[in-house]
Amino acid sequence: RERPPVRADGAYLVTGGLGGIGLEVARWLAREGAGELILVGRRGAASERARQAFAALEAMGARVRACAVDVADAAQVDALLSRALGGDRPLRGIFHCAGVLDDGVAHAQTWERFARVLAPKVAGAWNLHRASLAHPIEIFALFSSMTAVLGSPGQASYAAGNAFLDALAHARRAQGLPASS
Repeated sequence: RERPPVRADGAYLVTGGLGGIGLEVARWLAREGAGELILVGRRGAASERARQAFAALEAMGARVRACAVDVADAAQVDALLSRALGGDRPLRGIFHCAGVLDDGVAHAQTWERFARVLAPKVAGAWNLHRASLAHPIEIFALFSSMTAVLGSPGQASYAAGNAFLDALAHARRAQGLPASS
């Protein structure tokens, strides 16, 4: 199946979009011609590095908005999508790159540490899925990892979160909705 094109008349939401993988996805989207990028992070665009990245993205022709949102919070995601869908460019894609690492051997893990890793991946993905169901987005990309299949020492919570992303992508595809992980 051919992937939908990135469109100049569209907006693309990237969680974890203010650093790491999310910022690389934003750069790729800008190079592909995205009209608007909505970059989401828990702290917003507070750093000089983020401001420099935004300037570079805008120089490529994309309008950039930064939003301080915790995607694990359903009410914040609902408000975010309401704002994104109310813009002058329709929301065409969601790229869920948010994540937290907190490695540790199983016997040293606490539920609080486990939940801290699961929150952005699992609750964030579910909140984005649920909030976007009534909207005709073309791309729903979940950034998973091979740890979901192969595992990795000290990363049980990370592997579990990625397995959820893979399962959610399968469930969305079975419903005829766009998804990849």
